[in-house]
Amino acid sequence: MRARIADAPLRRTWTAGIFRADGLWPKLALSLGYIVLYVAFDRLSFLEPLAGVDITPWNPQPGLTLALLVAKGWAYLPVAMAAEIVSSKIVPLVDIPLSVAVPAALASTASYAAAATVLRRHLGGRAELQRTGDVMVLIAVVIAAAGAATLGFVAIYTAGGLLPAADFAEADVQLWIGDAIGAVVITPLALGLLSLGRAGIRSFRARPAEIAETLLQLLGIVGVLFIVFGFTHDRYMFRLFYLLFVPLIWIAVRRGLAGAGWAVLAIQLGLIAALEFENAQVATIRQFQLVMFAVATTGLMLGAAVTERHRALRALADSESRLATIVDTARDAVLTIDGAGRIGSANPAVARLFGHPAPLLVGRDVRELIETPEPLASFVPADSVPSDPAAPWQLEGKRTDGRPFPIEVTAGRFGAADDAHYTLVVRDVTSRRDAEMRMRSHESEMAQGSRLSLADALATAIAHEINQPLTAITTFARGCLRMIRAPHPETRMLQEGIEHIAQQAERAGDIIERLRDFVRGGTCQLSPSDVRVMLDAAVALIETEASQGNVSVSFDVPADPPRVMADRLQVEQVLVNLLRNAIDAAAGAAERRVDIAVQPIAGGQLQVAVADSGPGVSDEVASRLFDPFVTTKTGGMGLGLSISRSIIEAHGGRLELLRSGDTGSVFAFTLPVAAAEARLS
Repeated sequence: MRARIADAPLRRTWTAGIFRADGLWPKLALSLGYIVLYVAFDRLSFLEPLAGVDITPWNPQPGLTLALLVAKGWAYLPVAMAAEIVSSKIVPLVDIPLSVAVPAALASTASYAAAATVLRRHLGGRAELQRTGDVMVLIAVVIAAAGAATLGFVAIYTAGGLLPAADFAEADVQLWIGDAIGAVVITPLALGLLSLGRAGIRSFRARPAEIAETLLQLLGIVGVLFIVFGFTHDRYMFRLFYLLFVPLIWIAVRRGLAGAGWAVLAIQLGLIAALEFENAQVATIRQFQLVMFAVATTGLMLGAAVTERHRALRALADSESRLATIVDTARDAVLTIDGAGRIGSANPAVARLFGHPAPLLVGRDVRELIETPEPLASFVPADSVPSDPAAPWQLEGKRTDGRPFPIEVTAGRFGAADDAHYTLVVRDVTSRRDAEMRMRSHESEMAQGSRLSLADALATAIAHEINQPLTAITTFARGCLRMIRAPHPETRMLQEGIEHIAQQAERAGDIIERLRDFVRGGTCQLSPSDVRVMLDAAVALIETEASQGNVSVSFDVPADPPRVMADRLQVEQVLVNLLRNAIDAAAGAAERRVDIAVQPIAGGQLQVAVADSGPGVSDEVASRLFDPFVTTKTGGMGLGLSISRSIIEAHGGRLELLRSGDTGSVFAFTLPVAAAEARLS
């Protein structure tokens, strides 16, 4: 019991699978239905057969084969062959051996399979004729495929002894005409039915008026056939055959390609029935079929043209409906005007924008809505519409109460050259103008705040950088005071101390001036400079601090390093900052060392690296080390590295932390080598 319950979903899934539209049973049903219909069509059209075999004036079966292969593809090729073989064993008056039936079926099916391939490729995945070009391709491939199929068929039947060799040409022509007219008549209808599907058939509803018109059209076909064949003399028949175009054109114009297909089939059936009733000769039937081929192709072409026109009209109506919906729901006002400036149409937004009801604006001058008409007057009489839609006119609109308001107008031209019309898109920009005014006021406030912030940063930077020469001045001044208080002061040393004080005072002034210029304009006074001179000056400034902290300072400088393009005073400040930071870091280490290394690197740069033996920089601080106000020192301001990086980048170089760890940190900066030095290297 449990096993049956467990298998139930599987059985339901398998059953649902084979009954799907692409399942097994629908395919079997289609195949069986096709074979039955093929044999029935062959039997009904088995009129005036030549030598008792299937060579008749009208053969609708190729139309079924072509439609099946176009709609379903080559997978049904064996089904098409089987239908022809079965029909050849049932319908003919003579026994057709399989040695003849199979090759003949293969030749015929292969020809129509090739035609189906060409037609499928032309239709691009569609299984229905929709355009005039589709009908033209159908007629061309049908003529070619029918010619190839009948030639192979007649040759095989002649070789098999079923047809006399003397009748080869007559049999080929008769079968060719019969296959071609049958395919042209049946294929469009069969393709339409196959593409319609069960859902389309169930949803079909005919109105009483359409049913009445269809009955009148059928009566028209019957009446014309009666007129054509109502005369006793055969010579009048072909003279009146043109009357068949009257109901065919009526139906094609009213119903399009689908109606024309059914009308052609009705005329063909009526024609065959009338010829049978008249006991017409095969030659007469053949002549009528040739004329019928012209009627069929003309009717299908006309029906396709009508269908295309209806489809184009529906697409145009849909497009106009969508456009009207877009325009009516647009927030901007949209107007159309003629060359004289008269309003032709206006969307509902016009009423909201200007206060005038849109229907009442039609025929009025657009200048009643535009306060400043000078740019508008320049293109209304002429054709100088602005070509750049991104630069609309900045104009002023006028409301019903006379109040002006700012608008943007974008214009586009349409219509013939001698009857130009224009589309105006009008947008109210009052809110945007107010927002722009508020933005400008805000930007002014921000600029003032930025200037205050810059002044604060400048004051902070000056306080940080001026601390070094002030410290030196204080040190030298105190030394001079001690020497003055001594019983026997040394005049030479006192003079040197005062000179150092003067130098550091001048240095402080230069620092203030250079730093102010740099912060204000980002400029540096670059000149070819010797890196050793800058190193000596920087080390001399921090020598006292290094001695007090028992930190040794070593150099690794090439014998003749290239000169660099630098502002010597600013680069010295960078070196002093890096060396002072290195001394502070190494002061608490077991081995207190600071190493300075200079080396040329690729790209015409000279690298200066300062390494210390301190504890290194933590990862958290390293990522923000060059940001302002970030420091690892107690009481530090956090501006030294930030200012130093700005100075180096202004020189065209780069300052970065190369390495940091338990064995210390390495800071390095690069400076561009002077042009003359670079050429020599």
